[in-house]
Amino acid sequence: MDGKRVLRRVVRSLRTPRLTRAHLLAGLLLGLLGFSLVVQAKQTQSEGFSSLSQSELVRILDTVTNKSERLDVQARELQQTSEQLRSGSDQAAAAERATRTRLEVLGILAGTLSAEGEGVILQVEDPQSAVDAAQLLDIVQELRDAGAEAIQIGSVRVVASTSFVNPDSGAGVVVDGTTLSAPYVFTAIGERATLATALDIPGGVLETLRQDGARGTVRPEEEVTVSALHQVRQPQFAVPHTGN
Repeated sequence: MDGKRVLRRVVRSLRTPRLTRAHLLAGLLLGLLGFSLVVQAKQTQSEGFSSLSQSELVRILDTVTNKSERLDVQARELQQTSEQLRSGSDQAAAAERATRTRLEVLGILAGTLSAEGEGVILQVEDPQSAVDAAQLLDIVQELRDAGAEAIQIGSVRVVASTSFVNPDSGAGVVVDGTTLSAPYVFTAIGERATLATALDIPGGVLETLRQDGARGTVRPEEEVTVSALHQVRQPQFAVPHTGN
């Protein structure tokens, strides 16, 4: 055999390794090992917890029970939080409604909001120009004493600070800087029967007006409107007291 043949035989042996008995045996062992692993995995999946011992099953049950209890606690905490949030929302809404109602009441009393409700309309005729500021103020006081909640004279809203002044010359009465003349029309909101009775009691304002040559007519109404507004001025000296 020459050198060239030997060289070609060596090259072929390197390119295509021969399968020996050892190779076949190793492959068979690997196949058996893979098959056994697959069978074992399927057997474990099919058996589930049946292959576990009693202590292992108890431990798993305790773990599941603890997790369930923790979830129950979290659910109760979330429920309490939800109820607190709803309760807080209701309280905030109630506080907002109460604040709004309080502001409306203060606005009516201060004359910054218009108002409507049952009441009376009093019209004072003064053909002899005998009615003065004191008599108009007496009418207002009588209405207030009878429970009037909002009062308007002509185009002027009557509040605690409303002033009544007789003018230096001419007829009429100056009410909060506005000169009003007869007929003087009072619009008052309150229990209409009580207001009407208070104005017409013996010795009351209507009788006083008649004695002075004037005449007052009271008309109870199921609903009247006090639409005049009072312009609130900013205090120059008074500030809120924050001390004890």
